[in-house]
Amino acid sequence: MSEVRALATLPLLAVNLALFLLPGVAAALLAGARRSLSPARAVMLAVSVSAALGYGAFWAYFESRWLGRMFSFAILAAALAFAAPALKRNRQLRALALEMARPFACVVVVSLCWACFLFLFSNPFATGAEVANVRFFHDVQPGDNQIPLIFAERIYSQRPVEPFCCGDWLSSDRPPLQAGIFLLQRPLKLFGNVRLNYELLGIGLQCLWICGAWSLLKTLGAPVGRIEQVLGFLVFSGFLFYNSVFAWPKLLAATFILFVASILLELLFARRPLTWFDAGLAALAFALALLAHPGSAFSAPALMLLAIRGRRFIGGTKLLAALALVFVLIAPWIAYQKFYDPPGNRLLKMHLAGVGPIDSRSVPQAIRDTYSVLGPRTAAAYKWANVRTLLGPHPLLAGRSEQSRIAQRDYLWNALGILNTGWIALGVLVLRKRPPALRCSGLLIGITFLNLAALCIVLIGPGYTITACCSYADILLLSVGLLGFLLRLPRAALLVLFTLQALNLFLVWIFVKPAQMNGGQLQIGLLAAGIVCSAGLLWRFGLSIWRTPPPASLDASPECPLPD
Repeated sequence: MSEVRALATLPLLAVNLALFLLPGVAAALLAGARRSLSPARAVMLAVSVSAALGYGAFWAYFESRWLGRMFSFAILAAALAFAAPALKRNRQLRALALEMARPFACVVVVSLCWACFLFLFSNPFATGAEVANVRFFHDVQPGDNQIPLIFAERIYSQRPVEPFCCGDWLSSDRPPLQAGIFLLQRPLKLFGNVRLNYELLGIGLQCLWICGAWSLLKTLGAPVGRIEQVLGFLVFSGFLFYNSVFAWPKLLAATFILFVASILLELLFARRPLTWFDAGLAALAFALALLAHPGSAFSAPALMLLAIRGRRFIGGTKLLAALALVFVLIAPWIAYQKFYDPPGNRLLKMHLAGVGPIDSRSVPQAIRDTYSVLGPRTAAAYKWANVRTLLGPHPLLAGRSEQSRIAQRDYLWNALGILNTGWIALGVLVLRKRPPALRCSGLLIGITFLNLAALCIVLIGPGYTITACCSYADILLLSVGLLGFLLRLPRAALLVLFTLQALNLFLVWIFVKPAQMNGGQLQIGLLAAGIVCSAGLLWRFGLSIWRTPPPASLDASPECPLPD
């Protein structure tokens, strides 16, 4: 009976994700009724507005539970009141909604599939959020994925945030976006316990990286078939699967960075002045990325480079206004860190200065003190160790062992896995002077290298550049760039690589029995549902690869038209 009841998690996840998206979709339809809005812009606006409302909910609940609950119900009522009539009377809005439904449907299906496999050996109604901490490794994983839940519950119940959790960590050490999004939906819970609802919503939020990648690919001018090929390889990535179900907000933050990159690239392609709408949307997305996870800042060098290349299209007034909007959005959180639960700079001092314990020093002072002790030679050795860590100790490691999962989780090279074949394809295409399958693939790789180089220099080291310290947007940008070259391989080679990608996911990650749970109890219903969902995804994405045109027909692929 419990195995059948476990299937109730699937509609529960779909409802949680729908409740999150509904206000943003209503806002996108409202904007679409007043201006021309591309599907990519509509998707970016929908996700960003829904997330921003979650941030607003955090402060409403921080003031009082009554105010927060009124905010939650008012947002839902307003979204329903506008969306349904607008879709009924406006044919253009219905067409826009159908286009938006493509990436959102993919997010829902992938989220459902991964939830089935996360709870494959446990009753979701008995385990909830903590199952991801014990599902894949012998050692219990840190509780970073549960910190937004703990924070949200403290705020919702109006309990003190000090002491917080996880030793001497403070509530101000992690940004509040995911906690706020959960708070927005906290009083709307239909059934199941709070921890399960949080985990299911968290999976859906992390899978929004699909919307980020979809928007980027639409900006690059990729046709539908090419978009499906890229998403197929990414969806079956072991790294992305793990970080989707271990629902810490790293992939959520990456989604917003991809939105900003898409806006800047589209500006450069179109060679037109930046509109106030796009400036506001880019600023909102960047602020949300920082409010989801501070590691998003490590993608800033590439965004700055794109902005500099397009400076004649941006304009000083709009740039200053966008920066001001970013500051206005993050200022309340900075004030919370500084005045309500200080000092709030522990993560910065840990990663930039190697200082773990809380102390009264500022970040610049801690950095200065650390480097004065290290000296130039030791500091340089630390930076070189950061570079080597990107490859990891076992760059060619393969197999079903836990060591393989650890390598794919922690090291950039292993996280890319099969996609590293793109380096070979890149070399061949460069020698033959042929373009990639996606325009600007080389640019995506180049700006990722810029971000990673800056990361190796900025992080104190030695060996601090494991993926957990990176911006996951960089991993996604590099993956898309490599796929731009990899997809020029013959169809047979692509099918083999896609099969290997799927086999790695299922054999190394999904069908591993959790040691911490003594093997667990197999959930037959979730297994069947997961197989059906994954089979559908494999068929859809595999079919797009099967239909790949021969490489010779792609020689006229569009180039990357960046201004000098």
